[in-house]
Amino acid sequence: MKDRASERIEFINLNGSSEPTLFDLSKTGVCGFSSKKLEKDKFAFVKINTLRLKAQVVYCQERSDGFRVGMHFCEVPADLQASLNDLVDKFSRGVPISCSIEG
Repeated sequence: MKDRASERIEFINLNGSSEPTLFDLSKTGVCGFSSKKLEKDKFAFVKINTLRLKAQVVYCQERSDGFRVGMHFCEVPADLQASLNDLVDKFSRGVPISCSIEG
């Protein structure tokens, strides 16, 4: 298991929905909700607002309504890192962030 390289910021239900789509976000990864199971170590894309990042599935825990999926960002281009840092900062201040997993 990889060591966490940055602080994790955790909020639930920021988007005003009954279920969170984004559980936590850091500069190195994300934990979000998926309606389908994603296999550990597989790659998928995470879309956070307009930013689309490649990520590897670290875990996928079944819930009664779907799956809680933890993912580690990989190959983040330098030009997108500043945008990701900005989103993490906004998320930490309670700004609603949309997130989807394209797996």
